Amino acid sequence: MNFMQMAGAISDATTLVNQLKTFFLVGVLGLMYVLSIVYVWGQTKSVLKAAVAAIGGAAVLAIVVNMAAVRDKIGEDIKSPGSNAAPAAVRVVDHIGPAGGERR
Repeated sequence: MNFMQMAGAISDATTLVNQLKTFFLVGVLGLMYVLSIVYVWGQTKSVLKAAVAAIGGAAVLAIVVNMAAVRDKIGEDIKSPGSNAAPAAVRVVDHIGPAGGERR
């Protein structure tokens, strides 16, 4: 009976954590996004600057919301760089003489 209660408590805690995460992502970050645009508009009275703040905030918001996918993609790139990297040619030069072939 105690194991079933522990499993229920763990399930409840997991649900609570997921709800808090959703609240933070949607509520707090959304509010910060809107307030930053309003702040820029209030300080500058410029539609262009407010639009730039909106676009920048949307980019940051998209990265935060998709953090798991970004983390996984970066992890894949680090683990197997050869499959994703473009081929490169490197020439090693021991000594470069002065321009024009003259000695100093």
